[in-house]
Amino acid sequence: MTSPDTPHTPLHARLRDALQTQILDGKLQPGDRLPSEAELAASHGVSRITVRNALGALQGAGLIVRQQGRGAFVAPPVNAQQSLDHLQGLGAALEARGQHVHNKRLQMRRCKAPAFVAQALGLPAGATVINMTMLRYVDRAALSVNQSYYPLGLGERLARLDLSTRDLIDVLEHDLGLPVARAELDIGACPMPAPAARRLGVAHGAPALQVQRVLFDAKDQAIQVETIFFRGDAFTYRLSLRR
Repeated sequence: MTSPDTPHTPLHARLRDALQTQILDGKLQPGDRLPSEAELAASHGVSRITVRNALGALQGAGLIVRQQGRGAFVAPPVNAQQSLDHLQGLGAALEARGQHVHNKRLQMRRCKAPAFVAQALGLPAGATVINMTMLRYVDRAALSVNQSYYPLGLGERLARLDLSTRDLIDVLEHDLGLPVARAELDIGACPMPAPAARRLGVAHGAPALQVQRVLFDAKDQAIQVETIFFRGDAFTYRLSLRR
């Protein structure tokens, strides 16, 4: 349900998106040097100013680094850590660490709710829900596959919004006026399932951190059921406990 570029999309945004796709899909690897401004301008039929604006946006998102006199390079991957001291989105948690989260929507569809989803959302068995699959990156490194389910009306509203660089909690609260009050999480280690392994570029059965999360609104109604598979070599949770 994502929208392709239109004739009204600015040229620098089209170039930014094209380069971002190459980075996030692994065609450009960490440390790879991007073509020069002149080469990018010639190959894409745009001006040098357009190229500079596109590169500036990529740098601001943490996907590239620019070195004086040397050019632009794909930023190295970094490990991510999130504190569980309070409820917040991954992007908000990592922003203070100078890291940037990008979301790539792989699928959004209507489906019949699996039994555990219907039960968690308080819906009748077999109710129609919206299922979204998201691939999440920290800087340029693929970090997790997120499989989430929403009540039909809420899911259809989310489908019309751009989630590429924003936390779901922020979108729910500021765009849809739906305050998030609490979450329930179950966290455990598991072998990486084959579908998630393919999308994350790791071996089937590699160490994974599995998180089952249910979000609740201010009326204590469940509004999202999500299963997340994090790369075990790239993500940790941090807790601070007092006796």
